[in-house]
Amino acid sequence: MKKPYIIAVVGKGGAGKSIFSAIVTRIIAETKKYKLLVVDADPTHSHLSDLLDVNIKKSLEEIRTQIIQTAARGKEEEKKKLAEDIDYIVYDAITETKNFSLLTIGQPEGAGCFCPANTLLRKVVTSISKDFDIVLIDCEAGLEQISREVIRNVNTIIIISDISVRGVDTAKTILDNSKKFTQYENIGMVLNKIRGEIPLLLKKIKKYKIPLYGEIPWDPNINILDYEGKSIYELPDDAPSFTIGKIVNTILNQN
Repeated sequence: MKKPYIIAVVGKGGAGKSIFSAIVTRIIAETKKYKLLVVDADPTHSHLSDLLDVNIKKSLEEIRTQIIQTAARGKEEEKKKLAEDIDYIVYDAITETKNFSLLTIGQPEGAGCFCPANTLLRKVVTSISKDFDIVLIDCEAGLEQISREVIRNVNTIIIISDISVRGVDTAKTILDNSKKFTQYENIGMVLNKIRGEIPLLLKKIKKYKIPLYGEIPWDPNINILDYEGKSIYELPDDAPSFTIGKIVNTILNQN
């Protein structure tokens, strides 16, 4: 496996990206084989830290605000030191745990789009990923971070979809845009929350020529987890969602 190996998790809202990313984090981290950086890149619904039971020190957006305030003061010495220390400043936003590190993009305090935060995130992923074996990015819903090339240079893109026509159609749009705006090596889809037979969706996926990494059955444990606000570590080892382990092995063995 190449180092760093960058994985981006994408899909429509509500498909289960964050839960998927949290379980993948738990599975990879527990092997203790890789130096893992997890990036919560969703500025609107940032709750990956809660799922992973991590207290965030500082978000990337707070770092960006700090940089802007320092530059605005106009003192040349401060600006020079800022330029020299930028990597160290960014690293200050990374929260270290025993088995993985977590970086959260955070939500802008003011009005406006998330473009500046996404621009900084793209640069950060490029600059710090080399210090890790695996970088797992839990992206925001939709196409924003694809079309703005936030995840331009990744090894694998995982498209999460629920068992809805809209979810599969969104996956096709993501696939098309990924071909235009990213330089991925591998791309595939994961069908989530499956109940019963889904022949029509599988036929549609085949028609769209979307590679299928695997299927995750509907898991009542996830509903309980969400309702009670618990972390992914409260998930029983025999939970249906841990079929994700097979998907993780498939992805990591691609290279």
